[in-house]
Amino acid sequence: MKDEIFKNLYDNRMLSNNSEIEKYEYNLNELSTNFSEEDIIRLCLTFEDKTQNSEVMFGAIHLLESLSSELAYKNTIIGVVNMYITAPEWANIIIYRLLNDEFSVQMIKCIYNRIGKNISIKFKQILETIKKEDYDKFGKSIDVILD
Repeated sequence: MKDEIFKNLYDNRMLSNNSEIEKYEYNLNELSTNFSEEDIIRLCLTFEDKTQNSEVMFGAIHLLESLSSELAYKNTIIGVVNMYITAPEWANIIIYRLLNDEFSVQMIKCIYNRIGKNISIKFKQILETIKKEDYDKFGKSIDVILD
């Protein structure tokens, strides 16, 4: 069942017409009824920077933010790293939202020090890029995570 939901989210991620929007919203709603930490990485792979309707895609952001366990944060980091090549703008939006929340910063700091080396290296590169782009807004939070 979830495989079909993720396929439909991915297939309709451009949100370029009413049919795609309706299918995307329907499947996102279906996923929300049984959304778990294990779904986060797959959900991240359905984001698309060239989407025609960012407001609708923000529903996926809100679904990601509905879970706040350590595993949810770990899988969000993995998901962001995995999606960064194909949807860097959405990856950054997810990270920006995490960096604006003290609880999230502390969770990420805790997880960052224990996550696999390949993921932590890539995540650090993303954080350092964000820090260079907007130190005033995100630099202190990133320093907390990386120190």
